[in-house]
Amino acid sequence: MWTFWMSSLIVANRLPRLAQEAHRLALGRLPPGRFESERMVTEKVLALQSGVVAASLESTVIGIEMATRMAFGDLPSASSVAAAAPMRIAKAAAQPTNRAMAANARRFSGR
Repeated sequence: MWTFWMSSLIVANRLPRLAQEAHRLALGRLPPGRFESERMVTEKVLALQSGVVAASLESTVIGIEMATRMAFGDLPSASSVAAAAPMRIAKAAAQPTNRAMAANARRFSGR
């Protein structure tokens, strides 16, 4: 749960910087940290894409597990896999984002 709030705080701390850089850019003065803001946005897009790929892969694995268990007639086990599927997919999708967020927190805190 803490990682959810930490990611929100990181984004909230960086939005004023992005707004300031956009304002300077609109005035025709290139901001000194422009490349940092580009890096922040790019990292978020890459983390999102990695999460989508991880969720898709986990969905495929779950589908194979369910099909195999149903083919062998193990319906109770297949239903338990189906019940756990949403949480497994959500965890798989969040894992790349959590890694990127931890790396950003280390980088921004200077550790």
